[in-house]
Amino acid sequence: MVISAMKTAIILLLALKAYAEPTPRTLNSLCSYLDDGNETVSNLGKTKKCFARYLPELESEGATWSQGYSACQKDTTSERQSLLTNATGAQEEIRAAALDMSSFIDQCLALTESLDFFNCFAKMAKLQLANVYSISFNATEQALILNKKLSRIELEHYRCTNQTEQKYVKGTDKIFRSLDQCLQQSDTL
Repeated sequence: MVISAMKTAIILLLALKAYAEPTPRTLNSLCSYLDDGNETVSNLGKTKKCFARYLPELESEGATWSQGYSACQKDTTSERQSLLTNATGAQEEIRAAALDMSSFIDQCLALTESLDFFNCFAKMAKLQLANVYSISFNATEQALILNKKLSRIELEHYRCTNQTEQKYVKGTDKIFRSLDQCLQQSDTL
């Protein structure tokens, strides 16, 4: 019963990807130890002590990773939202300029007299050409700035999550190696 529970615990650990490369001999040693039937009451107690000592460390390592990853996500979301909120002013300026042009176009479209209609659009081209270029330039500039800043935020997010994951992998590897050493010592006693 205890042996089956230990095998189940090992399978769950592997399924949770808490096991780091290169593979420590812990899993092989434990499975071999349990399958060979060499366990004595004394050794079984020592094996339990090894797992009792190192499983909480693995859980702690997992909790640390989870908190670190959540912090990375929160920071990224906050920075992104702040950046987009700060861009609202430029967006409203462009919207106002476009609506002015739209209003002028609506006035021209409302004219029914052909000559007035054509003259209105001819006048619009002269008066609004600078506005069209200004809107286009400002929109392009703002899009470039936003894309650059969003790319920086995404890069920081990747760096943050990558560092968090790297610490987790190194931490679990160290714990598994210590567990392996503990099990090896139990096996030789």
